[in-house]
Amino acid sequence: MSSFSPLVSICIPTYQRPDLLHQAITSCFAQTYSEIEIIVCDDSKDDASKQMVQGLNKSEKIRYYQNRPALGQAGNVNRLFDLAQGDRLVLLHDDDLLLPNAVQSMSDCWIDHPNLVACFGKQSVINMAGEVLQMPSQNLNDGYYRTDQYAGLQPSALWSALVAQFPNDGYMILTEVAKTIRYRDTADVEDVCDYDFSLRIAAAHTPFFFLNQYTAMYRLTERAVSTGNNHSNLVYQLIEALDLPENLEGVRQELLERYASSAINRWLTISDKASAYRVYTSSSYPWSKRLSLRGLTQAILLACPNLLNRLLIDQLKGKQLTPFKA
Repeated sequence: MSSFSPLVSICIPTYQRPDLLHQAITSCFAQTYSEIEIIVCDDSKDDASKQMVQGLNKSEKIRYYQNRPALGQAGNVNRLFDLAQGDRLVLLHDDDLLLPNAVQSMSDCWIDHPNLVACFGKQSVINMAGEVLQMPSQNLNDGYYRTDQYAGLQPSALWSALVAQFPNDGYMILTEVAKTIRYRDTADVEDVCDYDFSLRIAAAHTPFFFLNQYTAMYRLTERAVSTGNNHSNLVYQLIEALDLPENLEGVRQELLERYASSAINRWLTISDKASAYRVYTSSSYPWSKRLSLRGLTQAILLACPNLLNRLLIDQLKGKQLTPFKA
Protein backbone atom coordinates (compact mmCIF):
# COMPACT_ATOMS: atom_id res chain seq x y z
CA MET A 1 0.00 0.00 0.00
CA SER A 2 1.29 3.43 -0.91
CA SER A 3 1.99 5.97 1.85
CA PHE A 4 0.25 8.52 -0.36
CA SER A 5 -3.48 7.96 -0.73
CA PRO A 6 -5.03 10.29 -3.31
CA LEU A 7 -8.65 11.29 -2.97
CA VAL A 8 -11.14 9.00 -4.69
CA SER A 9 -14.62 10.28 -5.55
CA ILE A 10 -17.46 7.75 -5.30
CA CYS A 11 -20.18 9.04 -7.62
CA ILE A 12 -23.76 7.80 -7.16
CA PRO A 13 -26.53 8.81 -9.58
CA THR A 14 -29.97 8.12 -8.11
CA TYR A 15 -33.64 8.21 -9.02
CA GLN A 16 -36.61 7.37 -6.76
CA ARG A 17 -34.87 4.62 -4.74
CA PRO A 18 -34.05 6.00 -1.28
CA ASP A 19 -33.92 2.57 0.38
CA LEU A 20 -31.47 1.15 -2.14
CA LEU A 21 -29.50 4.41 -2.15
CA HIS A 22 -29.13 4.07 1.62
CA GLN A 23 -27.55 0.64 1.14
CA ALA A 24 -25.23 1.93 -1.58
CA ILE A 25 -24.04 4.79 0.65
CA THR A 26 -23.58 2.41 3.60
CA SER A 27 -21.27 0.29 1.43
CA CYS A 28 -19.22 3.44 0.76
CA PHE A 29 -18.95 4.22 4.48
CA ALA A 30 -17.58 0.69 4.98
CA GLN A 31 -14.58 1.24 2.69
CA THR A 32 -11.17 0.42 4.17
CA TYR A 33 -9.72 3.24 2.05
CA SER A 34 -10.19 6.45 4.03
CA GLU A 35 -9.54 9.18 1.45
CA ILE A 36 -12.91 9.18 -0.25
CA GLU A 37 -15.67 11.64 -0.98
CA ILE A 38 -19.23 10.49 -1.70
CA ILE A 39 -21.20 12.50 -4.24
CA VAL A 40 -24.90 11.88 -4.84
CA CYS A 41 -26.80 13.50 -7.69
CA ASP A 42 -30.54 12.98 -7.42
CA ASP A 43 -33.03 13.06 -10.28
CA SER A 44 -35.96 12.05 -8.05
CA LYS A 45 -39.32 13.78 -8.26
CA ASP A 46 -39.67 13.99 -4.47
CA ASP A 47 -37.47 14.71 -1.43
CA ALA A 48 -37.36 11.18 0.02
CA SER A 49 -33.73 10.56 -0.95
CA LYS A 50 -32.69 14.04 0.15
CA GLN A 51 -34.26 13.54 3.58
CA MET A 52 -32.66 10.11 3.90
CA VAL A 53 -29.19 11.51 3.17
CA GLN A 54 -29.66 14.41 5.59
CA GLY A 55 -30.67 11.96 8.30
CA LEU A 56 -27.52 9.84 8.07
CA ASN A 57 -25.03 9.99 10.94
CA LYS A 58 -22.18 10.74 8.55
CA SER A 59 -24.11 13.07 6.27
CA GLU A 60 -21.26 15.60 6.38
CA LYS A 61 -19.14 13.14 4.38
CA ILE A 62 -21.65 13.26 1.51
CA ARG A 63 -22.02 15.96 -1.09
CA TYR A 64 -25.66 15.78 -2.13
CA TYR A 65 -27.15 17.58 -5.14
CA GLN A 66 -30.79 17.61 -6.18
CA ASN A 67 -31.36 18.13 -9.90
CA ARG A 68 -34.18 20.53 -10.74
CA PRO A 69 -35.19 19.83 -13.42
CA ALA A 70 -34.08 16.21 -13.71
CA LEU A 71 -31.07 15.72 -15.98
CA GLY A 72 -31.72 12.18 -17.18
CA GLN A 73 -29.29 9.27 -16.92
CA ALA A 74 -26.45 10.71 -19.01
CA GLY A 75 -26.80 14.25 -17.70
CA ASN A 76 -26.87 13.06 -14.11
CA VAL A 77 -23.68 11.05 -14.51
CA ASN A 78 -21.95 13.91 -16.30
CA ARG A 79 -22.81 16.25 -13.43
CA LEU A 80 -21.21 13.77 -11.03
CA PHE A 81 -18.07 13.68 -13.17
CA ASP A 82 -17.91 17.48 -13.18
CA LEU A 83 -18.32 17.63 -9.39
CA ALA A 84 -15.69 14.98 -8.63
CA GLN A 85 -12.60 16.39 -6.91
CA GLY A 86 -10.61 13.18 -6.60
CA ASP A 87 -7.78 12.13 -8.89
CA ARG A 88 -9.82 9.01 -9.63
CA LEU A 89 -13.49 8.22 -9.33
CA VAL A 90 -15.73 5.20 -8.89
CA LEU A 91 -19.18 5.21 -10.50
CA LEU A 92 -21.72 3.31 -8.39
CA HIS A 93 -25.34 2.84 -9.43
CA ASP A 94 -27.80 3.47 -6.62
CA ASP A 95 -28.99 -0.15 -6.52
CA ASP A 96 -25.50 -1.68 -6.39
CA LEU A 97 -22.91 -2.05 -3.62
CA LEU A 98 -19.16 -1.85 -3.15
CA LEU A 99 -17.37 -4.48 -1.10
CA PRO A 100 -15.30 -3.00 1.77
CA ASN A 101 -11.99 -3.64 -0.02
CA ALA A 102 -13.07 -2.22 -3.38
CA VAL A 103 -11.55 1.27 -3.37
CA GLN A 104 -8.33 0.17 -1.65
CA SER A 105 -7.77 -2.83 -3.91
CA MET A 106 -8.43 -0.95 -7.13
CA SER A 107 -6.32 2.02 -5.98
CA ASP A 108 -3.39 -0.31 -5.28
CA CYS A 109 -3.33 -1.32 -8.94
CA TRP A 110 -1.97 2.15 -9.77
CA ILE A 111 1.11 1.50 -7.60
CA ASP A 112 2.52 -1.10 -9.99
CA HIS A 113 0.86 0.40 -13.07
CA PRO A 114 0.95 4.19 -12.72
CA ASN A 115 -0.21 4.73 -16.31
CA LEU A 116 -3.51 2.93 -15.81
CA VAL A 117 -6.67 4.58 -17.09
CA ALA A 118 -9.24 2.28 -15.50
CA CYS A 119 -9.50 -0.72 -13.19
CA PHE A 120 -12.36 -3.07 -12.34
CA GLY A 121 -12.95 -6.32 -10.47
CA LYS A 122 -15.49 -9.12 -10.35
CA GLN A 123 -19.15 -8.63 -9.46
CA SER A 124 -21.41 -10.72 -7.26
CA VAL A 125 -25.05 -10.88 -8.30
CA ILE A 126 -27.46 -10.18 -5.46
CA ASN A 127 -31.25 -10.21 -5.20
CA MET A 128 -33.44 -7.46 -3.78
CA ALA A 129 -32.83 -8.81 -0.27
CA GLY A 130 -29.06 -8.45 -0.75
CA GLU A 131 -28.44 -12.21 -0.86
CA VAL A 132 -25.60 -13.38 -3.10
CA LEU A 133 -26.75 -15.64 -5.93
CA GLN A 134 -23.83 -18.00 -6.46
CA MET A 135 -24.60 -19.48 -9.87
CA PRO A 136 -25.69 -16.18 -11.50
CA SER A 137 -22.53 -14.59 -10.07
CA GLN A 138 -20.32 -17.24 -11.62
CA ASN A 139 -22.18 -17.06 -14.92
CA LEU A 140 -21.88 -13.26 -15.00
CA ASN A 141 -18.13 -13.24 -14.47
CA ASP A 142 -17.48 -16.20 -16.75
CA GLY A 143 -19.64 -14.69 -19.48
CA TYR A 144 -17.83 -11.35 -19.34
CA TYR A 145 -14.29 -12.76 -19.19
CA ARG A 146 -13.68 -11.84 -15.56
CA THR A 147 -11.78 -15.02 -14.71
CA ASP A 148 -8.26 -16.09 -13.71
CA GLN A 149 -6.90 -16.33 -17.24
CA TYR A 150 -7.79 -12.71 -18.01
CA ALA A 151 -6.38 -11.16 -14.81
CA GLY A 152 -4.11 -8.13 -14.99
CA LEU A 153 -3.41 -5.59 -17.72
CA GLN A 154 -5.65 -6.10 -20.72
CA PRO A 155 -3.78 -6.42 -24.03
CA SER A 156 -6.61 -4.52 -25.73
CA ALA A 157 -8.82 -2.01 -23.96
CA LEU A 158 -11.12 -2.06 -27.00
CA TRP A 159 -11.61 -5.81 -26.65
CA SER A 160 -12.31 -5.37 -22.92
CA ALA A 161 -15.00 -2.78 -23.59
CA LEU A 162 -16.42 -4.53 -26.65
CA VAL A 163 -17.11 -7.83 -24.84
CA ALA A 164 -18.36 -5.90 -21.77
CA GLN A 165 -15.58 -7.15 -19.53
CA PHE A 166 -15.48 -3.51 -18.46
CA PRO A 167 -18.62 -3.23 -16.27
CA ASN A 168 -21.36 -0.60 -16.32
CA ASP A 169 -20.41 0.56 -12.83
CA GLY A 170 -18.17 -0.33 -9.90
CA TYR A 171 -15.02 0.53 -11.87
CA MET A 172 -12.33 3.08 -10.98
CA ILE A 173 -11.21 5.54 -13.65
CA LEU A 174 -9.05 8.63 -13.92
CA THR A 175 -11.35 11.56 -13.22
CA GLU A 176 -9.90 13.68 -16.00
CA VAL A 177 -10.60 10.94 -18.54
CA ALA A 178 -14.21 10.61 -17.35
CA LYS A 179 -14.70 14.37 -17.57
CA THR A 180 -13.25 14.45 -21.08
CA ILE A 181 -15.08 11.46 -22.58
CA ARG A 182 -18.40 12.00 -20.77
CA TYR A 183 -21.70 10.24 -21.35
CA ARG A 184 -23.64 10.86 -24.54
CA ASP A 185 -27.36 11.58 -24.46
CA THR A 186 -28.45 10.90 -28.02
CA ALA A 187 -31.14 8.77 -29.64
CA ASP A 188 -28.62 6.18 -30.86
CA VAL A 189 -27.38 5.62 -27.29
CA GLU A 190 -30.30 6.12 -24.88
CA ASP A 191 -30.16 3.54 -22.06
CA VAL A 192 -26.96 1.88 -23.28
CA CYS A 193 -24.94 5.01 -22.49
CA ASP A 194 -22.83 3.02 -19.98
CA TYR A 195 -21.67 0.64 -22.72
CA ASP A 196 -21.16 3.50 -25.16
CA PHE A 197 -19.03 5.31 -22.56
CA SER A 198 -16.75 2.30 -22.09
CA LEU A 199 -16.29 1.89 -25.85
CA ARG A 200 -15.30 5.52 -26.30
CA ILE A 201 -12.89 5.41 -23.35
CA ALA A 202 -11.23 2.33 -24.82
CA ALA A 203 -10.98 3.92 -28.26
CA ALA A 204 -9.17 6.94 -26.83
CA HIS A 205 -7.21 5.61 -23.86
CA THR A 206 -5.33 2.54 -22.60
CA PRO A 207 -4.68 0.50 -20.58
CA PHE A 208 -7.41 -1.24 -18.57
CA PHE A 209 -6.72 -3.55 -15.62
CA PHE A 210 -8.87 -6.48 -14.51
CA LEU A 211 -8.44 -7.18 -10.79
CA ASN A 212 -9.28 -10.82 -10.23
CA GLN A 213 -11.23 -10.41 -7.00
CA TYR A 214 -14.74 -9.42 -6.03
CA THR A 215 -15.11 -5.67 -5.61
CA ALA A 216 -18.80 -4.96 -6.24
CA MET A 217 -22.30 -6.37 -6.02
CA TYR A 218 -24.72 -6.05 -8.93
CA ARG A 219 -28.34 -6.09 -7.82
CA LEU A 220 -30.82 -7.98 -9.96
CA THR A 221 -33.82 -5.65 -9.77
CA GLU A 222 -37.19 -6.22 -11.40
CA ARG A 223 -36.45 -3.42 -13.85
CA ALA A 224 -33.13 -4.99 -14.82
CA VAL A 225 -34.87 -8.28 -15.59
CA SER A 226 -37.76 -6.73 -17.53
CA THR A 227 -35.60 -4.43 -19.70
CA GLY A 228 -32.65 -6.76 -20.26
CA ASN A 229 -33.18 -7.11 -24.02
CA ASN A 230 -35.09 -3.88 -24.68
CA HIS A 231 -32.04 -2.12 -26.10
CA SER A 232 -30.33 -4.90 -28.03
CA ASN A 233 -30.89 -2.91 -31.22
CA LEU A 234 -28.88 -0.01 -29.82
CA VAL A 235 -26.07 -2.31 -28.70
CA TYR A 236 -26.07 -3.89 -32.17
CA GLN A 237 -25.77 -0.48 -33.83
CA LEU A 238 -22.93 0.61 -31.55
CA ILE A 239 -20.95 -2.55 -32.25
CA GLU A 240 -21.66 -2.32 -35.97
CA ALA A 241 -20.45 1.30 -36.20
CA LEU A 242 -17.20 0.84 -34.27
CA ASP A 243 -13.89 1.55 -35.95
CA LEU A 244 -11.96 -1.59 -35.00
CA PRO A 245 -8.53 -2.99 -35.85
CA GLU A 246 -8.53 -6.05 -38.08
CA ASN A 247 -7.72 -8.42 -35.21
CA LEU A 248 -11.04 -7.57 -33.52
CA GLU A 249 -13.27 -8.04 -36.57
CA GLY A 250 -13.93 -11.65 -35.59
CA VAL A 251 -15.07 -10.51 -32.15
CA ARG A 252 -17.35 -7.92 -33.75
CA GLN A 253 -18.97 -10.55 -36.00
CA GLU A 254 -19.48 -12.94 -33.09
CA LEU A 255 -21.19 -10.22 -31.05
CA LEU A 256 -23.37 -9.09 -33.95
CA GLU A 257 -24.56 -12.68 -34.39
CA ARG A 258 -25.28 -12.88 -30.66
CA TYR A 259 -27.38 -9.72 -30.61
CA ALA A 260 -29.02 -9.99 -34.04
CA SER A 261 -32.16 -11.91 -33.08
CA SER A 262 -33.07 -9.77 -30.07
CA ALA A 263 -32.23 -6.62 -32.06
CA ILE A 264 -34.62 -7.73 -34.83
CA ASN A 265 -37.32 -8.36 -32.22
CA ARG A 266 -36.84 -4.90 -30.79
CA TRP A 267 -37.03 -3.21 -34.18
CA LEU A 268 -40.19 -5.16 -34.98
CA THR A 269 -41.68 -4.06 -31.67
CA ILE A 270 -41.10 -0.39 -32.47
CA SER A 271 -42.21 -0.86 -36.11
CA ASP A 272 -38.79 -0.19 -37.62
CA LYS A 273 -39.04 -2.87 -40.28
CA ALA A 274 -36.29 -1.42 -42.45
CA SER A 275 -33.68 -1.97 -39.73
CA ALA A 276 -35.13 -5.36 -38.82
CA TYR A 277 -35.05 -6.50 -42.45
CA ARG A 278 -31.51 -5.23 -42.98
CA VAL A 279 -30.18 -7.32 -40.10
CA TYR A 280 -32.45 -10.29 -40.86
CA THR A 281 -30.91 -10.57 -44.33
CA SER A 282 -27.33 -9.84 -43.20
CA SER A 283 -24.42 -12.18 -42.56
CA SER A 284 -25.02 -11.65 -38.85
CA TYR A 285 -28.20 -13.71 -39.15
CA PRO A 286 -27.34 -16.91 -41.07
CA TRP A 287 -29.89 -19.16 -42.74
CA SER A 288 -29.75 -21.64 -39.88
CA LYS A 289 -31.29 -18.96 -37.66
CA ARG A 290 -33.69 -17.62 -40.28
CA LEU A 291 -35.13 -21.12 -40.73
CA SER A 292 -35.54 -21.69 -36.99
CA LEU A 293 -38.98 -21.28 -35.41
CA ARG A 294 -37.98 -17.85 -34.15
CA GLY A 295 -36.56 -16.83 -37.50
CA LEU A 296 -39.66 -17.94 -39.39
CA THR A 297 -41.86 -16.06 -36.92
CA GLN A 298 -39.78 -12.95 -37.52
CA ALA A 299 -40.19 -13.41 -41.28
CA ILE A 300 -43.97 -13.50 -40.86
CA LEU A 301 -43.85 -10.35 -38.74
CA LEU A 302 -41.72 -8.61 -41.35
CA ALA A 303 -44.36 -9.41 -43.97
CA CYS A 304 -47.33 -8.27 -41.88
CA PRO A 305 -48.76 -4.73 -41.72
CA ASN A 306 -47.59 -2.81 -38.65
CA LEU A 307 -50.96 -2.94 -36.85
CA LEU A 308 -51.20 -6.71 -37.20
CA ASN A 309 -47.54 -6.85 -36.26
CA ARG A 310 -48.25 -5.22 -32.91
CA LEU A 311 -51.14 -7.59 -32.20
CA LEU A 312 -49.03 -10.65 -32.96
CA ILE A 313 -46.13 -9.39 -30.85
CA ASP A 314 -48.46 -8.68 -27.93
CA GLN A 315 -49.94 -12.14 -28.27
CA LEU A 316 -46.50 -13.74 -28.34
CA LYS A 317 -45.64 -11.83 -25.18
CA GLY A 318 -48.82 -13.04 -23.52
CA LYS A 319 -50.28 -9.56 -23.26
CA GLN A 320 -53.96 -8.75 -23.46
CA LEU A 321 -54.85 -7.53 -26.92
CA THR A 322 -56.14 -3.97 -27.15
CA PRO A 323 -56.58 -3.40 -30.90
CA PHE A 324 -58.44 -0.12 -30.53
CA LYS A 325 -55.89 1.51 -28.24
CA ALA A 326 -53.60 4.01 -29.91
